[in-house]
Amino acid sequence: MTPAEKAGADAILEIQDLRLHFPIKAGLLKKTVGYVKAVDGVSFDVYAGETVGLVGESGSGKTTIGRCIVRLYKPTTGSMHFRTEAGPVDIAQLDKRELLPIRRDIQMLFQDPNSSLNARIRVGDIIAEPLEIHAIGTADERRSRVEDLLEQVGLGAEMFNRFPHQLSGGQRQRVGVARALSIEPRFVICDEPVSALDVSVQAQVLNLLADLQEELGLTYVFIAHDLSVVEYISDRVMVMYLGKLMETAPTRKIFEKPAHPYTEALLNSIPKRAPGGHRKRFVLTGDIPSPVNPPAGCVFHTRCQYAVEICRTETPPLKPLPEDPETSVACHLAEEVTLQPYYTAEERRNLESSRA
Repeated sequence: MTPAEKAGADAILEIQDLRLHFPIKAGLLKKTVGYVKAVDGVSFDVYAGETVGLVGESGSGKTTIGRCIVRLYKPTTGSMHFRTEAGPVDIAQLDKRELLPIRRDIQMLFQDPNSSLNARIRVGDIIAEPLEIHAIGTADERRSRVEDLLEQVGLGAEMFNRFPHQLSGGQRQRVGVARALSIEPRFVICDEPVSALDVSVQAQVLNLLADLQEELGLTYVFIAHDLSVVEYISDRVMVMYLGKLMETAPTRKIFEKPAHPYTEALLNSIPKRAPGGHRKRFVLTGDIPSPVNPPAGCVFHTRCQYAVEICRTETPPLKPLPEDPETSVACHLAEEVTLQPYYTAEERRNLESSRA
């Protein structure tokens, strides 16, 4: 989403200082002896009609944020203001009864279609279940709605009476898409929806999601660890590490001018696709630290090749770059270190000409 488009849009979701700390219990009395800081002070906005990519390694907290937004988890602290017709509502503070109407607007598409679909229920009943929970329509109207959804996601009404085990992985994920859209939400959390699929099927599902977004005016938060997938579908990217946001920027800028060393390391992990795109790659070493006892200062300094003393002692705030307000970065050295882009200007031109 461009600055001009963003200026004319409303933030459909505003998250401020979101934290989710899971208590660690030990001993016969199950006393709390520590906390897993899965999400630790995250703030961002999502604008109506855009796709925000949320990326990072396993354990970075990106899926936890998605589950907080749909309130599968209740945040420890922080606010999540979701814009409804009646005005903004802090969904972090709502109880189960108050959440029911909000759930019609916010749905989630899960990573593994095998485990997210009940193997003992027919496809038609799986898709119709949200309609029954929210008491939408008569039985005949619900069946008609399910058949229309099956056609919309490219399966066909003949799939109505099949069981999930009779479908391929891509077909099962399309059922998940139909279920998520059955109650006409405005906001969808896509939690790595293509990571368990073959590459050719990934492209089909991504194209389906893009088409549905344009047709229905949906807003996506797209969670992934594969930046090449995020590049394809996202307007803007947020990079997470150990429960914190490291960088946020428009997708093109992430690939052409990364501002955080962790973003650079993630980009280096992607094989080059641009014609003639060969270079020496920096490989990120070591494992992500424990969220029970995160490092002092910048949480990435233990794996950062550019780290200096201030990185080990002071936590950098996430703030816009003076020369580029569209990019925000949490790094003491953001204005001093020149990072390696994924695409050079020539590689970008070569890639675009090869696609033409």
